[in-house]
Amino acid sequence: MNRTLIVYASRHGTTSEYAKKMLQLLDGNVDLCFLNEREISMPELSEYNTIVIGGSIHYGKNSKLVINFTKHNLELLKTKRLGLFVTSFFDGDKALEQLNNAYPKELLERAVVSDFFDGELLYPKMNFWERLVAKAVLKAEETTPIISKSKITNFVDRLNDYHHEI
Repeated sequence: MNRTLIVYASRHGTTSEYAKKMLQLLDGNVDLCFLNEREISMPELSEYNTIVIGGSIHYGKNSKLVINFTKHNLELLKTKRLGLFVTSFFDGDKALEQLNNAYPKELLERAVVSDFFDGELLYPKMNFWERLVAKAVLKAEETTPIISKSKITNFVDRLNDYHHEI
């Protein structure tokens, strides 16, 4: 039986929304694991066939929690079916570059699917410095929620199709 774990970190909630949507769409037995700085109760990774990892890009980098998770579990992760994603304010080549810098190369090469999803600028959830950077550097105003159903469905379909091939 296929078991999937979705491990993610979310600063303002967008990555969390994508992870929860995946939970609903993925075939098989699927669990969520939210990485946070206070307490991480990590399930036993060896019990899962597939691990999906998601993080949000801030200041050009993936969440430190996701970076540490992948670094500490690199050898085990290389033995699993992987799905990797990031949420990014950017799209196109810039978002692809951020995705490719967000995870170790050996995991990206092994991943069944990797993609970037639309990020959001949710000013009410940002601290003063985050708002300042968003306005000054990104020259961006707050965006409305834009969870891309077609991109996430494509991501999940590719993972589900891969499960059926085995």
